[in-house]
Amino acid sequence: MANSSFIQSFSGARLNVVNRGNDALPVLFQHGLGGDAQQVARVFPQEERFDLTTIECAGHGASSCPQPPAFSLEAFYQDIEAYSAERFPHGFVAGGISMGATLALALAIRNPALIRALILVRPAWFLNKSPANLEPIRVIGELLQRYPRKKAFDTFVASDLAAQIGQSSPDNYSTLMDYLGAHQPEWIGKLLTDIAGDGLEFSSAQLEAIEVPTLVIGVEADDIHPLALTKQFHHLIPGSRFERAPRKDDAQAKPNYPERTAALIAGFLAEMESRT
Repeated sequence: MANSSFIQSFSGARLNVVNRGNDALPVLFQHGLGGDAQQVARVFPQEERFDLTTIECAGHGASSCPQPPAFSLEAFYQDIEAYSAERFPHGFVAGGISMGATLALALAIRNPALIRALILVRPAWFLNKSPANLEPIRVIGELLQRYPRKKAFDTFVASDLAAQIGQSSPDNYSTLMDYLGAHQPEWIGKLLTDIAGDGLEFSSAQLEAIEVPTLVIGVEADDIHPLALTKQFHHLIPGSRFERAPRKDDAQAKPNYPERTAALIAGFLAEMESRT
């Protein structure tokens, strides 16, 4: 059963921390942009033998928004670094989806002594800020800041970008439409623009210096998280394992994306557990 508690962010926001497990192999696994702990739970093994922690970044899930609203990957990173250093002094596995993968990678590069293993699921950032593959998210963020929500929705649906991404990556299209939904918080436009235009800059040499076991998972038909980018991480991180999960919109896949991703993570963590 998952337990939640709140910690104070350096930005002044209250961050929701979700823990599940039995104090076995500690894993800090972070969600993607606009995601939350439930997004992680859908692709993480259900076995209680892995001690899972997810920190919902400022403006995500049940965490509050900094006032005035301002977001950066560095601020998100500082929060999870401070928490993990106190909570896991003897080391932990770092992982994440999309934005969360970038934060996990930063932990592995900046705090190598604490990281036992690394898991990158559908990474979206590579070495530089504001990557081209995140342009659709930046467009949505700008529309939401420029127009009332309904007009932003109508403008995007009528655009060439919507037609193109709906054809090439149906799952990405669904995500972009979800960002435009009435259920989203009022700060979603600023959040998307700030983070999709940001980044934690790394070098190829830093990736090549990673020495911990690393699992990299990618999918096809994902313009925002290109499979080619996943393979670049695999080629640069020594000894890393590359795995391909079914495309997210393939409802007929057996196992499907969440099931296959969870199975891959479970197998990888079981190896880490046996080494420990």
